[in-house]
Amino acid sequence: MEDQAKKIEQILATMTQEIGEIPELMLHLSKLNPDMFLEHVANKKFAYEGPQIPPKYKILMSLAISAGMGIPSCINTYTKLALRKGITPAEILETLQLTRYVKGTSVIAAAQEAIKMVNEHQS
Repeated sequence: MEDQAKKIEQILATMTQEIGEIPELMLHLSKLNPDMFLEHVANKKFAYEGPQIPPKYKILMSLAISAGMGIPSCINTYTKLALRKGITPAEILETLQLTRYVKGTSVIAAAQEAIKMVNEHQS
């Protein structure tokens, strides 16, 4: 139990170094369910450790996915991380612009059959 508490403390310290703060959700989760917290951190490590995609792109992809899914706490965390890692405000805004486009395109794609019906009805 003491080893687990030390590990969690180290992880939270690393989060503070990387992001500038401990995300509130992670702080609560670390206290309420340490095993779940550690599993989440292990999953992030696994997802981010692949060598093919540069770290900058992984952060921007994470931001885009969070924005597309509409998760403000993750959007804020990835934005803070991006800025601390030297990603420019212009790159962040372009990522959000692209996310907005792709999210909007999903509406049109989901309505493909409706658009086809309307088109056929006009013919």
